[in-house]
Amino acid sequence: MIENYKGWDITLNWDDKNYLHSVTSKSYFFNQKEKWMGVYLNGETIYGSSLKEIRHIIDYPALHKK
Repeated sequence: MIENYKGWDITLNWDDKNYLHSVTSKSYFFNQKEKWMGVYLNGETIYGSSLKEIRHIIDYPALHKK
């Protein structure tokens, strides 16, 4: 866990499903939309490309409805 923000545990999401490896360019890429993950006490999960975006989603959930 990187931090706890308003009841959300925020971490970097390094799951293999979000990790893309390009053999031809010999570089590593991360799915930027799911680089950070927030998990609330009730198990709700959100994803974002930065810690700032995760905080914004928590503060203004109506702006980020799916």
